[in-house]
Amino acid sequence: MELTRGIYSEPEDTVLTTRALDYLSGGPRDVVDLIGHICSLPGAPRIVAEHMAHAMFAGRPQFTKSADGRWMLADLTVKPYTVTRERSRARGHAADELLSSLSYVVVDTETTGGSSWLADRITEFAAVVVHGGEIVEVYETLVNPQRSIPAFVTRLTNITWDMVKNAPTFDRIAPEVMRMLEGNVFVAHNEAFDWRFVTTEVSRSTGRQLRGRRLCTVKIARKVLPQLSRRSLDHVARYYGVEIRNRHRAAGDAVATAKCLVRMMSDLADRGCGTWGELQTLLRTPTLRRKKRRASGLPTPVTRDTTA
Repeated sequence: MELTRGIYSEPEDTVLTTRALDYLSGGPRDVVDLIGHICSLPGAPRIVAEHMAHAMFAGRPQFTKSADGRWMLADLTVKPYTVTRERSRARGHAADELLSSLSYVVVDTETTGGSSWLADRITEFAAVVVHGGEIVEVYETLVNPQRSIPAFVTRLTNITWDMVKNAPTFDRIAPEVMRMLEGNVFVAHNEAFDWRFVTTEVSRSTGRQLRGRRLCTVKIARKVLPQLSRRSLDHVARYYGVEIRNRHRAAGDAVATAKCLVRMMSDLADRGCGTWGELQTLLRTPTLRRKKRRASGLPTPVTRDTTA
């Protein structure tokens, strides 16, 4: 199976699907052997084994059947871009999809802290869909985190408990969040942070896992804007002349990131990087870091007032 164009969801792994993943990692297997191994039912009738396999793997794109009818693991990864654009187009490789043909969902979350795997929760969520170089949809909402908001977080975001106490909990907005995400490439400034919180909340609320293509605008900025001393959203937005309205609020940051994404995609195209595979290759290329000049031990002339 080829990697989907954007984010998709699937049921959480179970003990049986984990066993199936381990067993199929050795190669395609006959369904009777597969069910016999993972369910401890050796010699099950083939029709029963097929029914059990289809029920167990429904909605799980990592499991597929080979041409000869055996079950196997699907290849859901985009392989490195190692062929020419013309050859890749002919083969229909996902790596050759034009960046301009994909849809992106730029996400920003405000949270009670940095530990998504412990007690911290989302207090505000925003998603901005970008397609064809234009912002086509914006969704934002406060979220009741079902816990207190630390004072230092309120000072940063201006989000108080009074603002979120009557807001929907994440399980109530989960269907709309999933609608915004599915089929779009997940994008965020420091993508790993927002991805952890969103996937944790989706898993907790729906019992489903999010998978698919993701991009980090910080990493793209390192390649496109090597001249910047920092790649924070403030610095990148200032470079492109993008105004950040309501900084450190989900919608304000997400819209600004989306506008910066559009500009960076244009810069990538100008530099000959126009496909998903080419972008992945660029992002994997080590960035040369300037060596810091060692301070001289010799006296230097005074060029400013040192008494202030």
